[in-house]
Amino acid sequence: MDKLRVGILGLQRGLTHLRNFLAVEEAVVIGVADRLARLRERAQGVLGENSECKLVAEFEELLEMQPDAVVIASNGRRQSGHAIQALEAGCNVLSEVPGAFTEEECVRLRDCVLRTGRTYMLGENACYWDFLRYFRKWVLDGRLGRISAAEAEYLHYLPATLEAADGRRLTPAQAKEQGLTDLKPTWRADQPPIQYLTHDLGPLLEVLDDRVVNVTCMSAPWQCTEAPLRSDAQFALFRTARGVVLRVMVTLNTRRPGEHRYRLFGTEGAAEWFMYEGFARLFDRARKEAEGWEIRNIGLAALDQDTSTGHGGADLKMAQHFTRAILEGRQAPIDVFRMIDYTLPGIVANRSAEFGGMPLPIPELRVEPFEGTIFWDSVGIPDFEPEGICYNTKLLLEE
Repeated sequence: MDKLRVGILGLQRGLTHLRNFLAVEEAVVIGVADRLARLRERAQGVLGENSECKLVAEFEELLEMQPDAVVIASNGRRQSGHAIQALEAGCNVLSEVPGAFTEEECVRLRDCVLRTGRTYMLGENACYWDFLRYFRKWVLDGRLGRISAAEAEYLHYLPATLEAADGRRLTPAQAKEQGLTDLKPTWRADQPPIQYLTHDLGPLLEVLDDRVVNVTCMSAPWQCTEAPLRSDAQFALFRTARGVVLRVMVTLNTRRPGEHRYRLFGTEGAAEWFMYEGFARLFDRARKEAEGWEIRNIGLAALDQDTSTGHGGADLKMAQHFTRAILEGRQAPIDVFRMIDYTLPGIVANRSAEFGGMPLPIPELRVEPFEGTIFWDSVGIPDFEPEGICYNTKLLLEE
């Protein structure tokens, strides 16, 4: 095929996917589906009046168009079912995170991919951020020594836990103020926060070329009045197959600016990236402690990239890699087994929290042993890096 014929399910988050696949030269969007007329009308504004892309209400109508691939951007509790439906209809699938909500869903999705022979890719956009390519480079070059520990945090206040019939999302306070009673909880209303960890765990596993094998997790209190059905935060400690300890924290209830944080701790150095700073910090084996950190001007996207395509340009890169993998007959960078590596640990972590932090093993659902990541084969490692700027935290503390 010359171009990948793409359909998109769900036009809330899926609107970004629509824009990006319209921008992918090797793809053509033939149809989009959403039951909410308001969202279809919004998508029509993106498509323009002369577009040949069809807008329909039902997923079945979209599948009847026989697209080569479908982007699943429905809610997190229905993603695996919709992905299976698309795979069985002969479509390749790019699915939004988390990909599956239960261990049983992971198994069913895995078996469907193996049975149909179609390509499945998890749409974990965080893995495509530029600074992670440098983290991987520094690990491969041995500049941090052996990595003993790493951590990541996902901080995202999501108090709009009620949904109106027209798809509008409101906080309980807003609903009370407006006198609305015909609302239902969103799919995230009672979601254990640690089950939304793929933005954290996925990048760490790719940087370290690893997978996790056991976990212990604890839940913070349930004190947020806007989202009383879920813990305010959960903290998980994972051990990887290579013996590295990972700490992942997710909060959806803490009122604060949203951001991501990632840190690597090596025997001879360390690296950090905090979203609010917008740059990477490096302390490698060549630096002396008195010199302090070195700032590297590395952010979500490379300096010459367009950052307007969603999540600092990561969404467009993800669409391009998915499209090219199918057209070139290659394995998807984040296939169904890697999806399980990202997703299942959060499911088991919540189970650990329910048992007061009991250590639990992560079930091995691969049909063959993990031999290493293929993610960097398509994304690539940078050949050069920006010069560093000294940032002496010791002097700052002494002032």
